[in-house]
Amino acid sequence: MKEKKDSIETLFSQFDNQWDTETPRLGHSDRFLKKLNAEPVQKKKKNWIPLSLAASLLLIAGIIGFYQLKNDNQPTNQWQHASAQTKETHDYFASLVEKELNDLKSKQTPETEQIITDALAQMKVFEFDYQKIITELHKNGDTKQLLHAMILNFQTRISFLEEVIKKIEIISYQKNIENEKFI
Repeated sequence: MKEKKDSIETLFSQFDNQWDTETPRLGHSDRFLKKLNAEPVQKKKKNWIPLSLAASLLLIAGIIGFYQLKNDNQPTNQWQHASAQTKETHDYFASLVEKELNDLKSKQTPETEQIITDALAQMKVFEFDYQKIITELHKNGDTKQLLHAMILNFQTRISFLEEVIKKIEIISYQKNIENEKFI
């Protein structure tokens, strides 16, 4: 037992000159107690809850808009005043737009979410314009001008979606390059 006590004493004797023996400044005890009793400082919370809520609402709105767009493109009695050629043109272009929309949605990542949301909003504008064309079709019957306007609307949608997909692919490519630099 004596040996253990000697080893501890020699250990502490090595640090004799290193111990802090100064008297704290005046008021140290008060400052210490004040800090000890103070409310803990709240770390700045990230506002992820409102952002995730907003993103969820946008996603729901996009899904609803997509299904409305899809249902609006289904042949119904709105084609009763249209010729077979007009109906076939609609079906053909509607399927191309649907394919591009599916391709666009398949490329959704956190980096591309805002672009896709904006693109879907723009697609609603195109659909609104298209519905005006359909309304004219009901009023005035099937004309070459309406068929041309319908085709132009679909071509604009398809071109727009192709451009958005190209931008997304560029973003994805750049992200891959950045990730490879860190590897």
